[in-house]
Amino acid sequence: MTDVEITAVEGGVTVAVAGRGAAPPLFASSVVDADGGLLTWPDITASGLPDAHLDDVSAAQGWLWDLYGPDTARAVGAAAPGTAVRVPAGPGALERPLAALALGHWAARWWPASRLDGVPALDTDLLGLELAVLAHRAHRALPPDAAADLLLEHRAGIGALLDEGPPGLAAGLAAVADAAGIDGGDIDALTGAAAPPAAPPRADGYALAAGPGTPGRARTLARGHGANDWCRHPAGFLDAAETAVSWTVLAHGAARSVEVRAVMGPLGPRASAHPVAEVVPAPGAAPVRIPLAPEGDAWVGGAGLDLPATAVPAPDVAVLLPGFDPGPSGPGAAVFRDRLRSLAARRLDLARGAPAAPGEPPPFAAEVRAARADEDF
Repeated sequence: MTDVEITAVEGGVTVAVAGRGAAPPLFASSVVDADGGLLTWPDITASGLPDAHLDDVSAAQGWLWDLYGPDTARAVGAAAPGTAVRVPAGPGALERPLAALALGHWAARWWPASRLDGVPALDTDLLGLELAVLAHRAHRALPPDAAADLLLEHRAGIGALLDEGPPGLAAGLAAVADAAGIDGGDIDALTGAAAPPAAPPRADGYALAAGPGTPGRARTLARGHGANDWCRHPAGFLDAAETAVSWTVLAHGAARSVEVRAVMGPLGPRASAHPVAEVVPAPGAAPVRIPLAPEGDAWVGGAGLDLPATAVPAPDVAVLLPGFDPGPSGPGAAVFRDRLRSLAARRLDLARGAPAAPGEPPPFAAEVRAARADEDF
């Protein structure tokens, strides 16, 4: 049994699982928009109930009992400003469906696709359609149009679903469409989908870019890897591997320069969005920002570096997207990135047939498709 702490705050009521430590980085969490509030799983790698911030307690009472149990539902209904109570909580019947939905929303936002690590990208439309089915199954806790909105947003993936998705998923989507009154030829085709999943076509092989080149007559003084902080650029903008950002310091006589290379992610280049490398030449030095341009499957750029000729170069290098970057994630973020890579690897193992642990959400159709294509990735 888990305890939750219920606190009446300005604008609503919070339900927080007791004993949770400091919040991990944003990329480790998942949020589901519930009817009457927000549900948050602060660490998607850890099982358990979500936290909640309720701004409409009356609307939330329709599902609180089924998620947290009767004690929590009653305590939320009785919460008064300035009060806080601790009560035992579920989990109830909605805990697993909502946990699966939260995991899918995390995968849609933060899946660590990486050619360097061998983690294939997910088909976002195929995943979105499965989330529509999950939202339909957990409809008691969600706004009325949640499942239909997902179906409409990812409707372009219906063809892939009919070719490669399990028949049960097609039937689930047909139920979503029927409940929402959505029609059309692609929707009608869902009711006749019963063929087994087909193997995906072979993908063209990926050719990883070579390391930074060395200009004529220049000497390489040092090489290393920079920080690949997922919060400083959009998900999928760079390869998610910890080693995706690399640097080389070159000597041109007494002058010094740095070249930075960042392997692209599945989003590829965008004409209106070019990242920059933030380089701190030495401890205490002012950071230098270097524009990066697409070159093959990487973002590449270089600039002169103000270093004494006798210094052993060891710059701090990070890549960010100006206008998006909220600043570094802080200490401990690398640990969570590793945990999330392990989670992705585990999900792909499940998709290949590994036995699931009790309560572990089954693999998504998009994960199964990615796992099948992995040998060609």
